[in-house]
Amino acid sequence: MKHHKGYESLVSFMQGVSWGVVIIGAYLFFTLFWPFGLIVALIGAFFGATIGLFFVIFFEMAHISFERLKEEHKQTKHLKELIEILSPPSQTDEKLSDHGS
Repeated sequence: MKHHKGYESLVSFMQGVSWGVVIIGAYLFFTLFWPFGLIVALIGAFFGATIGLFFVIFFEMAHISFERLKEEHKQTKHLKELIEILSPPSQTDEKLSDHGS
């Protein structure tokens, strides 16, 4: 799982960058539309934040996919251990004698 560590770090970093884009976009559009009134400025801020919010959702979905992949690897490992523990011993070498009448 070490090869996924770099991707996870990149996704986490991009999530932070996306939140920064949300804040900067909302601030810029708010100040751009402020001369037209408070309501227009708030609507502008919402539209300025939507691009960043799209990327926040996108990278959050990527993060969830990594978490699900890690959990599936853990479950697979545990299931293989259980199969080894619960499987009957191999009977290829043993001869079953016929004790019939």
